[in-house]
Amino acid sequence: MLQRRQGYRFTLDPLLLAHFAMDEGAAQWGRLMDMGTGCGIIPLVLARKLGRKDITALELQARLFSLAERNVYLNRCEREVSLVHGDLRRVGMQFAAGSFAHVLCNPPYRTQDSGRSSVSMEKAIARHELACELQDVVRAADHLLVPRGALFMVYPASRFGELTSVLRLHRMEPRTARWVHPLVDRPAKLVLLHAVKAGRADLTVLPPLVLHGDDEHAFTDEVNAMLM
Repeated sequence: MLQRRQGYRFTLDPLLLAHFAMDEGAAQWGRLMDMGTGCGIIPLVLARKLGRKDITALELQARLFSLAERNVYLNRCEREVSLVHGDLRRVGMQFAAGSFAHVLCNPPYRTQDSGRSSVSMEKAIARHELACELQDVVRAADHLLVPRGALFMVYPASRFGELTSVLRLHRMEPRTARWVHPLVDRPAKLVLLHAVKAGRADLTVLPPLVLHGDDEHAFTDEVNAMLM
């Protein structure tokens, strides 16, 4: 994976999301969209490591889109991954309604007024809700998904209530949640969520995912298996 020394660089979050979506089983078939792909990490993990095909990846920022193109080419995934330069707020102009069985998204987590925005605009757009907000993400997924289609997201645990409220506002029903804890005795920092378009209210909470064991500088066996 190529990344720039200066600019947005992916974290562990998209790797957790890719594996969560495949572990849920449903994401193993049907056309799949990754919204806000950045340098292409999620589709390449799905294609190269997890054997997924028929992946479309959407990216707004021109520099990141160019980098994703290079990464797809270097990994020889041109048949599995199609890249589209576009804005998720305007997906209706580029994709017909109900075009995808599954949508994955690792959206900007931070509101515009939370914390210090990055001096790099590329980083700021990727991390803060400058170019899209949560409502935009869910609205786009609602347009893209077939009935009973699945949305997979990774989001801050502190915003879980807001996330579920917005999902239900757009006919998305949370189906499966998994809390992500930095340590076994620490509060969750993230939540991995699977929601179903026009699904029934039937939430299952999976066992927690713990990132680090006794050694805070080493990942647990489960996380290491995702990184191998």
